This record gives sequence, C-alpha cells and structure tokens, in this order.
Amino acid sequence: MSRAELADAVNAALHRLYPNRDLAADYVGHRWVGKLERGEHRWPSRKRRAALRQALEVNTDAELDLYSPRRTPDTAPPGLLQDYLAADRTTRAPLNDELVHGDPDAWLRELGRLTAQPTCTWPQLRIRVREYLDVLDHLQRDRAQPHLARIDARLSEFMSWIADNTTSPDGAIWLDRSHRRATEADDQSLSAYALMRQSQRAIDNGDIRMAIALSRRSLAPGPVSARTRALCLTRMAEALAASGSDDDASTAIAAARRELKGAANNVSDQDDFAAHCDLRYVAAADARCRHLLGDSTSATLIFEELLKDLSNITRVDGGLWYTHLAECYLQHDPERAAHYGMAALQFADEGSYRVVRATQPLAIALRRHSAMPSARAFADRHRAEVTTQ
Repeated sequence: MSRAELADAVNAALHRLYPNRDLAADYVGHRWVGKLERGEHRWPSRKRRAALRQALEVNTDAELDLYSPRRTPDTAPPGLLQDYLAADRTTRAPLNDELVHGDPDAWLRELGRLTAQPTCTWPQLRIRVREYLDVLDHLQRDRAQPHLARIDARLSEFMSWIADNTTSPDGAIWLDRSHRRATEADDQSLSAYALMRQSQRAIDNGDIRMAIALSRRSLAPGPVSARTRALCLTRMAEALAASGSDDDASTAIAAARRELKGAANNVSDQDDFAAHCDLRYVAAADARCRHLLGDSTSATLIFEELLKDLSNITRVDGGLWYTHLAECYLQHDPERAAHYGMAALQFADEGSYRVVRATQPLAIALRRHSAMPSARAFADRHRAEVTTQ
C-alpha cells in the first residue's frame, strides 16, 4: 500500500473498532504514515495501534516494531559493549577491534567475506552471523551509531537467507528486521530488496495475494537501482502468473528486461546484493511464469537452454530451475520429470534446503509412478533429504 492507502485503511479500521465514537482526533493522513515509517512515531495512541494491527493483519505491536520509548540516555553507557563481549568469553570467538568499535568499512569487508562462503558451510556460519547481529544490536542501542543500520540490514537479510536454505524457522523474523533497518538507514534499494524477498517467501508458502501486495510495495516510487527494480519486477511477474494474470505477468517481465538494459548502461547504478539478477535470471523467471500460466512447451525450451551452461549459476537457482523444468515434464513424461528432479536434489546436497522444499510437490505427484525405477529412486532420495536435513 502507498502511504495514503495505509492511512485510509487505518481510518477505516478505526471506524470498525470504535463505532459511534468521535474519532476526529484519531484520524491519520499520509504524512503521519511517513513519520511512522521513518521512526519518528514509535508509540502511537492505543486506538491507532489497534487500527494499525487490524489494517496490517498482525496480532501484536511488536510485529510492527512499535514499542514504548525507553527512558535511557541517547547513547549507550560506557563499557556496555565491552561488558557484553566479556560475557561468555569462553565460547565466543574473538572479534576484530575494528568491528567492536563500529568501523563501517571493516563491517563491509567482513560482510563480503561471509556472503562469499559456500552454501554447505551456512549451518555453521549461522552461529557467527547471529553473534555479529548481537554485537550490532549493542552498537546501535538508542541509535548511538545510526550509520550501522545498513550493515545490520544486510547481515539480517543474509541471516534470513541462511534460515530459508537450512531448516531454521526464523527466516521471516530476520527479514522483517532487515526491512526495518534498511528503512532506518533510508536505503530504498535495500528496503525494496527486503520486500522482494518477503514476496519470494510468500510465493514459496503459497500465499499469492500477500506476494502480490509485497511486490507492489517493493516497486513503490523511489531512488532504487535498476537491477534491484528488475529483481522486484520478476517477483511481481511470478506472483501475477501464479494468480493467472497472463498479460500483467508478461508486462512485468518486459519491464524487468528494460531495467536490466538500463543497469548495463549505468555502471554506478549497481547493488551488489542484486548482482545475480541478470538476463539469464529474468529468462528463468519468464519460463516459470509461462509454466504457471499453462505454457509448459515454451517454458521447457527456455529452461533447457539455460541449464546447458551451469557456470555462474548459484546452487539455489540451479536447483530451482531443475525443479521447475521437472514440473514441465510431469504430465507427459514422468520419467524425465524424475530425472530432472534428481538433478535438483543434487544441487540441494550443497546445502540448500529451500530446493528440497521446492521439490516436495514433485515428489508427491510422482508417487503414482512408483513402479518406474527413476521415480522410485527420486522419491527415496527426496525422503532421505527431508528426514536427514
């Protein structure tokens, strides 16, 4: 929703919650919503909080990152971080002094090193990233070092990605934190990226209506890099295709390709966190949309062409593309569907449980072909992946 739309939704919720009352003093406008987004309002009135919860379909104020202002100094007490780091020092790995003192360049270097690690190391890496986020929490207490909000947003998004690709259930929590921190940092590209990831999770969970709503929010006007906007458009296209909106999905894919052409012509307009969004990525999104809309033939041709060259494809993307290709063959060639499903699971061996989850519908559909050796082998492999991850 836009700010004006959210304001209207809050005012409508006020009428539902408090009928036959004079609510003139409680009505909100788009400027009030803007102040809420920027953190200038941290604790609205009880009525407004209740209306916000209903408008945004949440149960608690904490889910909206609303809290009563703390009666504490503007900066963290001296020695707070040192006391925190000294606690549990028998198990805590040593931290670089530059990180402890909040050097943003040092944090960026460490972020680059962490995100470059192979997926098979992520379950172990998760402990380290969580420790870093605890440190950033203390460094930012009462916004003592607001310049670290963007670092926190990036690390929180990486933490959510680790969670989604392992068996941790808290991916949504970390992604919410990433979006809040990006908003605090006024980094609209990173904020749009976090919303795009939330839309991606909604698609994975089958909540297409929410996926469309989040995609629309990620595409709100603002200074967002072309590559990030292209990524948001591909997510919008997939959500629209899942809803059956053929023309709208095609329009979004075409717009994503135009954005990428703009990104290629503007070297400074780049976000490293969206670097994987290239023409091949958009082509794969196009193929996925075609399959969702019933055109498995053209989707098959696109996926097979993309998978001829596995260089520069992330393990997660490769596994998902093989999964979608297998689904294209499911109805008329179950043996080949099982073959490509097995290829997807081989990518999952590298540490992506998200791929295993994506192959679940395929595994269920192939059970009726259990007499076929390839289908039985795939089912056995899938069961082992699910029960051992």
